[in-house]
Order: sequence, then C-alpha cells, then structure tokens
Amino acid sequence: MNKNQKTTSVRFSSATKSKIQWLMEQDRKTSIRMGVKPVSRTRIIEDAIEHYYFKKINDTQDADVVERINELIADQVGAAMSKILQDIEEILFLCIKNDLGNRVFYRSPSVLPAPSSKEQAIEVIINEKSKWDLALEEYMMNKWTREIVHHHEAQDDE
Repeated sequence: MNKNQKTTSVRFSSATKSKIQWLMEQDRKTSIRMGVKPVSRTRIIEDAIEHYYFKKINDTQDADVVERINELIADQVGAAMSKILQDIEEILFLCIKNDLGNRVFYRSPSVLPAPSSKEQAIEVIINEKSKWDLALEEYMMNKWTREIVHHHEAQDDE
C-alpha cells in the first residue's frame, strides 16, 4: 500500500474477527502446500467486499439470468483451476523427486563415482553421450507426442 493512500479503520465483532482468522488459516495451509505466499488480511477483506459488491449488482439485474451465468462461469473457472492446480502439484512432486534423486547420485560415490577433476566433470556433462539419457529422451518424446495428440483430439470432440 502506498503511504499516501487513505486508510479506513473498521471495528469488527469478535465473530467476524474469528471468521477472518479462520479464512487466513485456511489460506495459510493452502499456501504452505503450494509453496506460495499467503493472502493478507487486507486482501481477504477486499475479496469479501468485492463478492458483496457483485452480489448487490446481481440483485439489481434479472437475478435468475445473472445467477445462471455466474454459476456457469464459476463451474468453468473452477474446473479449469482444479486441473491447473493438479498439474502444478504433479510438476512440484516430480521436481522434488528429481532433486532428491540427483542428491543420491551426486552424494553417493558408491552409486556414481565422482570424476577426478572439475574439468573432467564438465567434459562428461557437455560431451559424453548417455544411453540412459537418449533412451529417456526418446521415450518422453514419444509419450509427449501421444499426450499432445490425445489432448487435441479430446478438445476437437468438445
């Protein structure tokens, strides 16, 4: 918030304070799981006012039509967000798994002997061909291509 912006002081009942605290705790739990910054108390109150504002706007319109449109949009956005969050969680899981696997390889000389020098290590990283890497790359490219084709075919059916 800008130092020159006007602020408003509001007194809340203890019931409302506990509701805000509950919302903040729920968001904190989600933020920890997702690895993002939690929402501030100000943002929660602004969101509540925004929802109330839209509700009032909807009340002045043809309520039935506006409500059906809102529900339709909310369903579509909810489904899309759910899929995006699921994909992000899967990517995070795979990144953590990859990181832990790399630690095993790099920290266990009995699993993967260390090169004798940094120069040799760099030479291996840059120039050494790996049958495992080539096989994984081929497998993932084939799988990725099938996934893209399958995804586009499913979209065309809709």
